[in-house]
Amino acid sequence: MCGPDQRGHTHQIRVRHLRAVVAFDSTHEALECERVCKEQEIPGRLIPTPVAIKADCGLAWAMPIEARDVCEKAAQGNFAPVGIYELEL
Repeated sequence: MCGPDQRGHTHQIRVRHLRAVVAFDSTHEALECERVCKEQEIPGRLIPTPVAIKADCGLAWAMPIEARDVCEKAAQGNFAPVGIYELEL
């Protein structure tokens, strides 16, 4: 946490973490990923697709790097990612 500013407000410094980000071609695929991941207790959440990723869908699934392999297995026969990227978010 940083010290107080001129108005006495304190601000937190946001720490970035390396995350696995799954991109999709459609909102349907993104929502299906969310459903399957929640069902299988794979940690993560839907986020707006980062500008560093070129995809047709505006939603992406962000998760800890450690969950990548489990998510890839869960995708088989359930949803079709167009790519999985590692980004600092």
